[in-house]
Amino acid sequence: MDRKTIRSWGGVHISKSWQFNPANEEEVASLFDMNGEYGVIPRGSGNSYGDQALNSKGGIVSIEDFPELTELPITSEGHVSVHGGTSYGTLLTASVKQGWIMPVIPGSKSITIGGAIAADAHGKNHLHKSSISSYIIEIDLLTAKGSIVRCNRSHEPELFWATIGGLGLTGLILKATIQLEKIGSTQLVVKSEKFSDFDGLIDRFNTAALNHSYCVAWLDLLSKTKPGRGIIQSADPAGVSSKALSYESRQRVSIPKLIPFNLVNKASCGAFNAVKFHGCPSGLQKKIMPIQKFLHPLDRVGNWNHLYGRKGFFQWQIVVPETEESFLEEIISKLGELPLLPSLAVLKRLGTESGSYLSFCKPGWTLAIDFPFESESSRSLLNNFDKRLAEIGGRIYLAKDGGMNPELLNVMYPRLGDWKQVRKEYDPENIWQSNFSRRLKLHDPQS
Repeated sequence: MDRKTIRSWGGVHISKSWQFNPANEEEVASLFDMNGEYGVIPRGSGNSYGDQALNSKGGIVSIEDFPELTELPITSEGHVSVHGGTSYGTLLTASVKQGWIMPVIPGSKSITIGGAIAADAHGKNHLHKSSISSYIIEIDLLTAKGSIVRCNRSHEPELFWATIGGLGLTGLILKATIQLEKIGSTQLVVKSEKFSDFDGLIDRFNTAALNHSYCVAWLDLLSKTKPGRGIIQSADPAGVSSKALSYESRQRVSIPKLIPFNLVNKASCGAFNAVKFHGCPSGLQKKIMPIQKFLHPLDRVGNWNHLYGRKGFFQWQIVVPETEESFLEEIISKLGELPLLPSLAVLKRLGTESGSYLSFCKPGWTLAIDFPFESESSRSLLNNFDKRLAEIGGRIYLAKDGGMNPELLNVMYPRLGDWKQVRKEYDPENIWQSNFSRRLKLHDPQS
């Protein structure tokens, strides 16, 4: 099988891998006949910013081509079973019209259910709803031994929790049974309020996050006089609607692939931030908004990652413990001193961590920042922040990482050793591996 060039969503990481797209579970069985020294890694819709789903010299397997039911059957308790290659958009389109919704929805409808489980994905409501792990009833997992193991909280629980957040390194998620929740409307009451300084914004955010179902803040980190000024958006479901429920998310424009240069620069970002900030009226604004527009704002621009040109971009997402708010303020104030361009910055509040061995979320703040990639040293400019973050009990989101120091892993993820033991039990020959796992030495029980 010929190798093909595959790029990460951020465009920084590239691999040449053979790719296997089985059409059904029967064809999956031949996967292990192709396996070699560099193993294989599951890949969903290709929305990973870093090298989590890349495997140079090895293989990649995707089950997005599995047949999908036109009508997904949902039980009276709200249980639904889908294959791991099912996208959020497909699931939401089918479930919402039946009056059900996923309690936790990440930032793009393109993300697959298997990918979301592998990342233990969260949304704008983590403080109240936790991560996707809270709504996974059971998983059918193809292990390295070629067998399909059905695991849940009581049967093979170690494998269940190692798979959630395990970034595909325990096996291929063939099917997942999910707990949905009832929905009475697809409209949200969205409140917007802008703040000219970070101190005012974060004080208000604490209250808004506690009192509303969803809460997120956009931050302007380019302002020299007021770094961290921004806009808080909070939202709650509108009243029960008499109209038929539907989930529709359409693209307005699509960015072509062949842009040779980076359109995201200091001038364009500065202009965008100024327009966004000053375009928001003073005082509390309130409007009704479709849920997809609030939850998936970037999906309206197809292939928006192409705006960063051939060099691409990377995302740095961290969680700062709730007792270390001063460090978050330090990041906001000092980030502008680095030769990096924080092109997009989003702040959210997090609640309790899940039972996943590699759970990212914990009580505190999560800050996600996109940076254009200029050179190999770009990501290393954040290393000092990484070290400080580890010292105070914070974490880097492994599902978004593209260059952290592997020596910080055991500090940030104290259950890493337990995860490695479970993984070794089910995959002693390292069948499941990726550029990401090799970079962070996740196959070495001593690291």
